[in-house]
Amino acid sequence: MSYQWKVAAKASGTKAIINQLLINRGFKTPKAIKDFFHPSLPQKADFPLAKAVARIKQAVKLHELIYIYGDYDADGITATAILWEALHSLDARVMPYIPSRNEPIRGLSPLGIDNIIKLSSKLYHLKPDLIITVDNGISAFKGCEYAKKLGIDVIISDHHVPRDTKLPPAVAIVHTTNLAGAGVAWFLAREVLRHLRGEKIPHLGGELLDLAGIGTIADMVPLLNTNRALAKFGLEALRQTTRPGLKVLAKLAELDLTTLQAWQVGYSLAPRLNAMGRMEQALDALRLICTQSPDKAKDLAVNIQATNQLRQDKTSQMFQDAKNKFLAADQTVKLIFVSSKDYHEGVVGLVAGRLAEEFNRPAFVVAIGQHYAKASCRTPKGFNAIESIRSLSHLLMEHGGHELAAGFTCAVDKLPEIKLKLEKLAAADLTADSTTPALNIDCQLEIKDINWELFNELEKFQPFGFGNPQPVFSLNQVKLKSCYPVGQEKKHLKLTLQGETLKVEAIAFNFGHLADQLKPGQPIDIAFTLDANSWNSHQSLQLKIKDIIA
Repeated sequence: MSYQWKVAAKASGTKAIINQLLINRGFKTPKAIKDFFHPSLPQKADFPLAKAVARIKQAVKLHELIYIYGDYDADGITATAILWEALHSLDARVMPYIPSRNEPIRGLSPLGIDNIIKLSSKLYHLKPDLIITVDNGISAFKGCEYAKKLGIDVIISDHHVPRDTKLPPAVAIVHTTNLAGAGVAWFLAREVLRHLRGEKIPHLGGELLDLAGIGTIADMVPLLNTNRALAKFGLEALRQTTRPGLKVLAKLAELDLTTLQAWQVGYSLAPRLNAMGRMEQALDALRLICTQSPDKAKDLAVNIQATNQLRQDKTSQMFQDAKNKFLAADQTVKLIFVSSKDYHEGVVGLVAGRLAEEFNRPAFVVAIGQHYAKASCRTPKGFNAIESIRSLSHLLMEHGGHELAAGFTCAVDKLPEIKLKLEKLAAADLTADSTTPALNIDCQLEIKDINWELFNELEKFQPFGFGNPQPVFSLNQVKLKSCYPVGQEKKHLKLTLQGETLKVEAIAFNFGHLADQLKPGQPIDIAFTLDANSWNSHQSLQLKIKDIIA
């Protein structure tokens, strides 16, 4: 892939480099810098909770039947677990419900409510009294109206962008767009526990922070401010978790929980939880998280591991097909729109993400069913996915999401019109060179700057993630000492770079095609992140190359 480099500044010396990184992230005052490096969880939420807490308190005391109505991604699963565990610890009569991906409407719907009623009748011979949504519901007008008609109260807790200023007729709404669904659920759970268990605030909800951390990292919210605190303390809790399910899942993923990093949650743990919602039943992922039985955890984890492998295989197949379809189409169109009856609706978002990343343009991938189609969009900045989709709401059955990731459900016969309208929107929003991906480089260094002092200072910026990416640096005209391909298929390159008195090792994944073009002694420009490489109990600094200009 060819990148357009955007270098923010040049700097040399650890102190100057760190100062530049802080400037790049907008931290200019001593307080802002202190808050970034030493985040703390707010003692109170900055969104209203009182009405929701009062209704939940009433339901617990009267032993009413409560359902936690979640969503089938990692954020929704962990949010469901957080609120279910909190209420269960209070001896509430509470059940979790996560709809199937096969249901035409995502989130709280009349069909989902009917399923809950059937389940309640079978288990308790009762109708549910209260439904609490997590990670969904802010646009569930039909679901709320249906529940109200049946005499069931609804509390909405969500973080998605509302469709308009009008909100569904719920008895209480807990909402902010600043957190993930799991973050919203954690603050609500903490406040409920405070009222009903009476524990002191500093330690309240600590047993649920591991789940809040997973959901926050998985949902790609900016890891700044409160999200940064939830990710930081969530990771600390994960490294010490006593949950049998998370322990065995981490073992199968070949992860060391004691040293777990945010990227490992995002790229290894969370996708395994997501796999169940994408391919099977998300409730099994919920059971894995919540079980206290090591034997049950092992059985569930093995199934999840196998399902994740199936998800990976299906994603690879679909991506190659979608890529071929796009390459065979008109390349002047600034938007990718591919569809098939053979696509699995559970992985269309993953395929869309890979297409958007590779071709740097909005990507819509559509799974066509017998009567309706489900589409997922991922996009780089410059195209607002949710606003574009909402402009076509008259053609859609259901839609939702965020600026960079959204989706919709529609009747199959509406797809051609939707495709044309989205292409027109992209043509209006995107510039001629917008499909050339930019590589944002924090700072141009000198090779002498690469040392353990810098690495240790960079570690203070952890956890890295969306909104706080791992710093990217560049070296210009650095001398190549050696270069050779590595990996089973020689897809990668191992490089040694030579300074005046310093030698630096580097790895370039998926750059094997450059092996014949790069020669010892040749000066090259590289963009990279700085990492530590562990081998046989020995640690060394290593550059992970993002781009090479020979």
